[in-house]
Amino acid sequence: EEEEAEEEQEAVEAEGEDEAEEEAADADSPEASAGDGTPAVEDEQAEEDEEPAAAAEAAPAAEEEGEEEEEEEAKKDTKIVLPKDFVRPSYPPTEKEKEMMKLKKKIREIEDLEKKMADGVKLAANQEAKLAKKAGLLEDLATVEAVVEPHTIEWSAVVQEVMNPMLGVMLKVDGHTDPLPMSAAHMSPPVTPDNLVEVGKRFRKGQELKVRVMRGGTTCTNMSIDEEDFRYAESQEIAEKLKAMKEHDEKTIWALDMWEWSAEKFDGTVVSVKDQCMFVRIFGSREVRVSCAEMPADCTIQDPISKISKTNREKVTEGMEVQVRLRWDSRNDRVTGSWSA
Repeated sequence: EEEEAEEEQEAVEAEGEDEAEEEAADADSPEASAGDGTPAVEDEQAEEDEEPAAAAEAAPAAEEEGEEEEEEEAKKDTKIVLPKDFVRPSYPPTEKEKEMMKLKKKIREIEDLEKKMADGVKLAANQEAKLAKKAGLLEDLATVEAVVEPHTIEWSAVVQEVMNPMLGVMLKVDGHTDPLPMSAAHMSPPVTPDNLVEVGKRFRKGQELKVRVMRGGTTCTNMSIDEEDFRYAESQEIAEKLKAMKEHDEKTIWALDMWEWSAEKFDGTVVSVKDQCMFVRIFGSREVRVSCAEMPADCTIQDPISKISKTNREKVTEGMEVQVRLRWDSRNDRVTGSWSA
């Protein structure tokens, strides 16, 4: 019995030593620190500095729950009750509607022949043959009428990214292979061109929502059919303005050089301040990263420990107006900026 007790005590001590070794190994692992001994939290900060304001990480769970409740309340507030005399907009016919029109035309032709025959008119052999097809055509029409229109189906979707320029979001929609866009013009309620920052406030990467794939099958909306019809003119007007903004943005970006900063300075607003950079919104829709190296000297400070330049948050604040020169960053496939004081 004494020998068994000693063996048990040795086993407990050995297990304690193993746990201590594992803890020490974990403390020295790459996951616990960067390769140069810098705490991993700094690597996370560097990654955060690469994220534009519109693509910020989701809030903590409690905050997300609060946002979801707000979204539900917003949905109630935007519920549309159509006036009795409301006239729905005219859309191009869907495939279902086209097929229904073909069948109804054939049925009308047969009914005209039936009327002629009832009036005593002698029908030709080919006309009499058409009469026999009426039952089959009525059956086909009933089948087509029962088909659910694709644009009326509600799908679950996840925000894949907020567009930059911020003209909408890209969604991964259930039942669809490729990502589909949802324009600011087709959001509930639509976001106006002078307030595109609202897109980033409403949607974040990874957010779940319900959408419909609109007529044509190339874009989405989170509006109901009634709201889409009610806001049709408003959405069309916004869509045209967004199209013009996109064309202006693309024209400017395509003209940028990869090596030289643009001669022109562009007005912008600081929308996010990070340790290693800031993000500036230009054209009212595009967010551009400006690194510390491209800021005026008095707008950066040197970290006393790492000796790395960081943004001077006393000098650089969200909402301040700045002018930036632009350049195309081919390595990161994006526009980057230089702040001229």
